[in-house]
Amino acid sequence: MSMKRRSWHRAACAASLLLTATLTASACSPTPSDDDKDPSGKGGGRLTVARTGDIEQLDPARATAFQSVQTLGLVYDTLVDTDDSGELVPGLAEKWQVAPDGKAVELTLREGVKFHDGTPFTAADAKATLERNMAKETGSVVGSYLANITAVEADGATLTLTLKQPDASLLTALTYTGNAMLAKKDIDAGTVGKKPNGTGPFRWRKWKQNQRLELAANSAYFAGAPKVSTVEFRVIPDEASIASGMQAGSFDLGILSDPAVAKQVTGAKAAVTAQPTLAYHVLQLNARKGPLAKPEARQAIACAVDRQEIADAVYFGQAKVTGPITSPAYPYDPTAALPCEPGDTAAAKALLKKAGYPDGFELKTITMTGEYSTSTNIAQVLQAQLKKIGVTLELERQQTNVYVDNWMKGKFDAAVALNGGSVDPYLIYNRYFTKGASLTVPAGYDSPRLDELLAAANLTTDKTDRTARFDDLQKELLGQSPWVWLFANQVYYAVGTDLKGFKALPTESLEYLGKATVGR
Repeated sequence: MSMKRRSWHRAACAASLLLTATLTASACSPTPSDDDKDPSGKGGGRLTVARTGDIEQLDPARATAFQSVQTLGLVYDTLVDTDDSGELVPGLAEKWQVAPDGKAVELTLREGVKFHDGTPFTAADAKATLERNMAKETGSVVGSYLANITAVEADGATLTLTLKQPDASLLTALTYTGNAMLAKKDIDAGTVGKKPNGTGPFRWRKWKQNQRLELAANSAYFAGAPKVSTVEFRVIPDEASIASGMQAGSFDLGILSDPAVAKQVTGAKAAVTAQPTLAYHVLQLNARKGPLAKPEARQAIACAVDRQEIADAVYFGQAKVTGPITSPAYPYDPTAALPCEPGDTAAAKALLKKAGYPDGFELKTITMTGEYSTSTNIAQVLQAQLKKIGVTLELERQQTNVYVDNWMKGKFDAAVALNGGSVDPYLIYNRYFTKGASLTVPAGYDSPRLDELLAAANLTTDKTDRTARFDDLQKELLGQSPWVWLFANQVYYAVGTDLKGFKALPTESLEYLGKATVGR
């Protein structure tokens, strides 16, 4: 699951005998229509992106799947943005100021910005958006990031946030697509999530679920109109077919997760770029029921898992073993606080015996198909490793929308997941492990100690102090092992030779599609 900033995926035509007639029809580029003309008048037309999964949600506040966040991040804007290095820069807010005591933030909004339906963007829209995300009934996955806000005031082009205490991560939280700006009239009418209406570089055009989705350039975009008229996302479930389509020139961009498939993209029509990401792979354990309620049982699983073996088997060593703190600015030993060495089956069996399960147990384990193709491979290696200590993973492969629904409701014993990371460790785990947070249900674990550690880290902006507090947080997470942290991998972007100006980012944002050109 995931969350990313807007400005912070995964066939060939008749020439390829490898694909079926159905795939061939979907892969071939249509004849450009008037809708595909470049709004800048400099050429560009249709830019086609192939990925393995579809979106599952049209409401940015509720979106968790990577494809959904990526897509909605092109339609909506946020108040604050980040540059390529992760530094905060203006978005819909031109500037901001934090009060000396840290208990208020004043943002000055851009004037003259319009939503795609022509409605002017105002501070009233920003106020309504944040208040909607803060309301429990909204079900926002980022609502807990706004928990310190006690009041939102709109006055002309000024938005003022009053806080109950200093909040070191708030401005970064405002860069997330989940906090993208909505039109107040859409909120009032209850139409949010039915037809997207943002201020972003692309406007919503049409969507045929599990097949294709089209966005059209917003010629009135405040930062300048995109150089292409249309971005089309095509769902190609098999990554090998994406690779074949890239080699045949059927797609401009192919998003891949499997390094073995990425190596198949050769020839003159495409090149592959590997981009390390902030996201991390994890085996989430539901510690609220059954054997997993015993900490020793969870620790046994954490000890039995050999993370490097999975990284080598699935990603050919092109993945980095990680602990809970995945932010590059806060490096820690990823497994030092575990009760034993990873892959130590003898120690794991001893812990199972201590937990009262010497013969092991069975776990209903959900894994997603459609978002990233390696999920099943990861699950199967985990299954083999845990079988050695008598823990059986009963794998249930589910399409993105089914998986997300079950994941959000905590309908699993274990879940093989890909979760979004952040430059700020607080934002990685606030929504899971703080009291009343947005994703406490799928987190599967409650801990006053984690809540305390997270709250303390977010009170200060001092790097030394935060480093020490996040170190304590990592040790507590590894010691209690509510989840088993695995590794962070790379995403592979197959870029067609006609596509210019696209740049891959650690956040997996596709914002550079708004700056790219396609020359044919």
